[in-house]
Amino acid sequence: MQLAITVLGEDRSDLIVEITRAIKDCKCTILESRMTELGNEFAGHLLVEGNWNHIVRLESAFENLANRFAMKINTLRGREPEDREDNTLPYAIDIFATDQINSIHELSVFLSTRNIKILDLSTSRYPAPFSGTPLFLAHMVVKIPTGMRIVSLRDEFLDFCDQQNLDAILEPVKR
Repeated sequence: MQLAITVLGEDRSDLIVEITRAIKDCKCTILESRMTELGNEFAGHLLVEGNWNHIVRLESAFENLANRFAMKINTLRGREPEDREDNTLPYAIDIFATDQINSIHELSVFLSTRNIKILDLSTSRYPAPFSGTPLFLAHMVVKIPTGMRIVSLRDEFLDFCDQQNLDAILEPVKR
C-alpha cells in the first residue's frame, strides 16, 4: 500500500530527521521524496510504501508530529497502479528567462494541448549577476507520446519559446 504525504511548516534543522524517523519507526519505505526550504518555511512531498497496518500507524504518527511541531501534514492513500503499457518518452525541458509571470502557465497550455504530460516541475528566481535583474529558471520532466514526431514538436516548441522570449532546451532524459 502507498501513502502520498505533503508536509508544510516552519523550517527547522531537525525536521527531515523527525519525518524520516517516523517513517522508519513505522516500518515503511520512502519511494520518492522532495523536501525543500521555501523562504523561511519547509515543504515536503513524499510517497511512502508499507503494508496496511504500517501505513495506518504512520498516519497516526504524522498526526502526532503535526501537533508537536505545529505543521500541516496531509496524507492520501494511493490507488493501485493500473497495468497498462506506457507509450511515452521522457523528455526534459529547461527554461531560462527574465522574470515573466505567465511563462509557466503558457508553457503548460502549450504542452497540454499536445497531450504531453508534465511529470515534474521545479522553478526558481534569482537576481542576475551585476545587474540584479530578476531571472527565472524552470526544469520540467514531461512524457511525450511515442507517436509524436519529435522534430516537428521541437520546431513548434522553439517557435513558442521565441514568441514568449524564453531560452529553452528540450532533450531526452538521460538515465
